[in-house]
Amino acid sequence: MIIKTKKVIAGVLTLIALLILFCVLFSGNYVNGNATFNNHFEAYSFIKYSGLAFILVGISAMTIKLSFRHEKIIKLLLWMLIIFMAIIALIIQPYAPVYDSMNVNEQVFELVQNYPNPHWSTYFSVFPNNVPITIFLFWIDFLFKYFLKSMNNLLLLNAIVGQVLMLLSLHSLSKIAEKIFGSNARNVLLVFCLFTPTYLMQFTQIGYSDTFSLPFLIIGIKYLINVFYNSNEDSLKITDIKSINWGLCKNIFCSGLYLSIALFLRPNVIVALLGVFFVLGTFFWKQWRRIAFLCVVVLFFSFGAQKVSEFTQVKTNYYQLSINQDNQMPTESWLLTAYYLGGRSGNEINQITDKYVSFSQRKAYIQKELFKKIKSLGVLGIIMTWRDKANILFGIKSDFGMQYFSSFRNASDKKRQNWYEATYRFLTPKMIHITMTATLTSLFSFILIPFLLHKNRRQTTLFSSTSFQKKTILLLILSIFDSLSLFYILLWEVQEHYIYMMLPFLLLLGAVTWTLILENFIKRQRK
Repeated sequence: MIIKTKKVIAGVLTLIALLILFCVLFSGNYVNGNATFNNHFEAYSFIKYSGLAFILVGISAMTIKLSFRHEKIIKLLLWMLIIFMAIIALIIQPYAPVYDSMNVNEQVFELVQNYPNPHWSTYFSVFPNNVPITIFLFWIDFLFKYFLKSMNNLLLLNAIVGQVLMLLSLHSLSKIAEKIFGSNARNVLLVFCLFTPTYLMQFTQIGYSDTFSLPFLIIGIKYLINVFYNSNEDSLKITDIKSINWGLCKNIFCSGLYLSIALFLRPNVIVALLGVFFVLGTFFWKQWRRIAFLCVVVLFFSFGAQKVSEFTQVKTNYYQLSINQDNQMPTESWLLTAYYLGGRSGNEINQITDKYVSFSQRKAYIQKELFKKIKSLGVLGIIMTWRDKANILFGIKSDFGMQYFSSFRNASDKKRQNWYEATYRFLTPKMIHITMTATLTSLFSFILIPFLLHKNRRQTTLFSSTSFQKKTILLLILSIFDSLSLFYILLWEVQEHYIYMMLPFLLLLGAVTWTLILENFIKRQRK
């Protein structure tokens, strides 16, 4: 029964990934170029991107061959290039927050400058979900209060923190690849990361909830894998201090801490954690004590983060802000956005959500419009909406949010702004093409995953003798990618830059899968 359950879970996770790939295969013109959203940029044809993906696979093969003899040199070179890109982005393309993220940063500046008597913007009475990231940035920025003389100083500080967290998360991601799949997989992953300039240069400069939540999620997953990898029995003992495995306890506490911070900053991380614990409970059920202890630690730190947040809110006069229910958006409004205009927000939705002042009237009206829309879509229309949303996230027409984040810091300096904009016009199309190449190459790897997970007639796989551990970790990463993707596709609105919550896990899946295939091919050539 357990074996069948494992096979079903592996099959479902693989099927979801293949369905996403299937949507992407039909997301644009095969021969001619494709215009991105609002015709802002010109994307390549599917055939051209596929050709570039084939070149990236060739570069990966070359990286593996060179790594057999010069593994450390290749690793050092790739890291130097990645760090260089992260630093140079702060100079030549200093992206500024927009919309919600700018409201958050402006509020943080108010809290830092006027503590202990700041004023909270009424924006947070309408969108209290952005209070946690505001509190978190306040904790960080308050340490540098005497250096933050202007709003631009604060934006620069948060951009630097974002870039540092991004690099730390990539280090953790590379450690996962190296620990489970070897140094070749790590180096190929670094190559894939190098081919995602929109992620390295743009996304992580924006001080917002997903920007800061994602690194903590990745680091937490690294420690979680350390808890369960290469462990065949439940050796957790906490009753006898002499027999306590302190290394194991450190991994459990670090995983719980980082995962709880990620959850605190971005509550939709809960879907990734549910996917992770579902896989752990199925494949590592004999280690139920570790799973239970980890759940307790996550809950403990989550409770602690919430209490510290509430204490900070009291100290910063948040509770003087009038929280009027009539200003709140009912949950149904998010579901309306998820389906009304193909998953995108827009003026038509705003006309529905803003029609009534009373919360109860607004909720009833939104429910009515939501049910009407679902009924008009029908089963086929809903499936087509899911397909379109998947293509917004992963399709070849994506611009990865580059038109969304197109403003820069140092707004008062017109000369700098002109230079930033000229550099933006020159770099952005190239950044989009390169990032799409890495994204599509990783998505193509989904075709190969079933061959890696399932035994052939000779009862062998492309994995080594520790195939159970490797397959399980691969499924765990796949569960994170699938669960976050399904959250946006089924329940939430979508925008092109929402891909970044899934992108590191997608790159890891792609790098690992292609490495295993290429290693097997290279070894056969040598025989």
